[in-house]
Amino acid sequence: MSEYDSKIKSHLNRLYSVDLRRFAFHGNSPEEFESWSAAARPALREIIGLNRMYREMAGFESSVNMNDPEDLGDCTRQKGVLQAEPAFEVPFWYLKPKGTGPFPAAIFPHGHYGTHGLDYAVGIAASPEMHKKIVDEDRDVAVQAVRHGFAAIAPSTRGFLPTCVPDINGRHGELDCRSHFMHCLLAGRTLIGERVWELQRLMDWVTRQPEIDGATILMMGNSGGGVATLYATACDERISIAVASCSFCTFVGKSGLIHHCDCNAVPGIMRFGEFYDVAGLIAPRYLQIVNGRTDVLFPLDEVERAVAGLQNIYRVAGVPAAFQHEYGSTGHRFYSDIIWQFVDNAMREIKASRALSEET
Repeated sequence: MSEYDSKIKSHLNRLYSVDLRRFAFHGNSPEEFESWSAAARPALREIIGLNRMYREMAGFESSVNMNDPEDLGDCTRQKGVLQAEPAFEVPFWYLKPKGTGPFPAAIFPHGHYGTHGLDYAVGIAASPEMHKKIVDEDRDVAVQAVRHGFAAIAPSTRGFLPTCVPDINGRHGELDCRSHFMHCLLAGRTLIGERVWELQRLMDWVTRQPEIDGATILMMGNSGGGVATLYATACDERISIAVASCSFCTFVGKSGLIHHCDCNAVPGIMRFGEFYDVAGLIAPRYLQIVNGRTDVLFPLDEVERAVAGLQNIYRVAGVPAAFQHEYGSTGHRFYSDIIWQFVDNAMREIKASRALSEET
């Protein structure tokens, strides 16, 4: 692994000192966890620019237009467009099992995947090579969700083609997400905040549908989709179960190296806390983190450090069993055998808890 020289390391250690992190978790009891989360969640919404979006778009009502459904045998598939902002649209797919429901809802933000990120979750392949990748890496997660009883939304993620402000002059490198990210910064936003905003607007829409059980929402993503999942779930308590695949690590390693793409950066986030402090706001809800053992993007020692911080938060919150970390055997991909076992178990526990509440 590459290393900075000692002077740069010293500078970065001072820059990222834990003493400067206002919402680094130091609690020792469930009561201290509750006090921390009550203060940290609004602060997170502010630092990612989400509150600014709410203020600047006060009075705006998002809307959805849907195409006619296609019958796929065991489910229907519809293309939709979310009017996420007055002049910004987000396309998405909606898969619904046959029957009247009510069905729990699942939302699957994607990461970097060329121009086809919108399609892989619903199993649509532009080429035989893409079809093989979808099958080999379990990427048709929305199709899998339908088989597990969910109605599934697979949206285009903000910042990736076609849902971005593109780099038409080639100034920001190979990825259009960097161009979009720069426009966010100039407006006092972050791309993470915009992604959380549109995921919230999709939740608003889907929970109004008559076939949906709005009390249960699953969110799941790989890579940048996993990062969006963690931020959205930390900010919005409507999400019952979160699964982040090949996306969780420290923001900055002990070496000083940054592990995530530019578009996931939040200015000042290290004055808030580390990634495990962000993800800790998901407690006491169900959270699974999956990493690939050979995923070159995230050093295993830094994954373990982040996981240890998150385990501590769930332990202090009094719900250690609600958090699970697993390793897949290969690289940067979904691991369906691991993911759905956790989701199915969480769903059984949620149903049992509700049944007990209804009895009492």
